[in-house]
Amino acid sequence: MSFAPAPIPPLESGPRQWLCIGLGLFFVGLAAAGAVLPLLPTTPFLLLASYFFVRSSPRLTRWLHNSRLWGPMLHTWRTRRAVSLHVKITAVVVLLISVGLSLYLTRPSWPVLVMFLLLVAVGLTVILRLPTLPQTSLSEGLCSHPPAADAVPAAETDQDGA
Repeated sequence: MSFAPAPIPPLESGPRQWLCIGLGLFFVGLAAAGAVLPLLPTTPFLLLASYFFVRSSPRLTRWLHNSRLWGPMLHTWRTRRAVSLHVKITAVVVLLISVGLSLYLTRPSWPVLVMFLLLVAVGLTVILRLPTLPQTSLSEGLCSHPPAADAVPAAETDQDGA
C-alpha cells in the first residue's frame, strides 16, 4: 500500500519564514543529537524539520530530503508512513545499551533514576509506536536511498525561496 504525499503547503514569508527555517534547523540539530544520544529520538525530529522546511525553504527541503544520512528515512516515511524493522530494532538496542551503560557508570540518586527511566520509557514508546514496514517492502528495496530526482517531488522544487 502506497501513500500519496500530502499537498505542498504555501510558503511562509517574512518573519514566519525565518521562524520556520530556524525551527527546522533546530530540529535537524536535535535529530543529529538523537542519532548519538540515547534519550533523543531521531525520526520525530527529522519529521518536524521537514515540516518546517517544506513551509519555508524549498532549498533546505531538498537538502534534507536528498541527504545521504536523512534522505532514505524521510523518503520511506513519505512514501510508506513507516520505518523498517531494522531501524526499530537498532534504535531499541542502542537505547537499552546506552541506558545500561549510563546507569552503571553514573549510579544516579533515586529521584534522578526515576526521571531518567521515565524519559527512557517515553523514548521506547515513541520508537515502538512507529508503524513498521512490511517485510515485502524491505525486499523491494524501498529503504534504499532514492535517486536524487525522486527524493523531493518536483512540485516542491519549483518554488523559489531561502
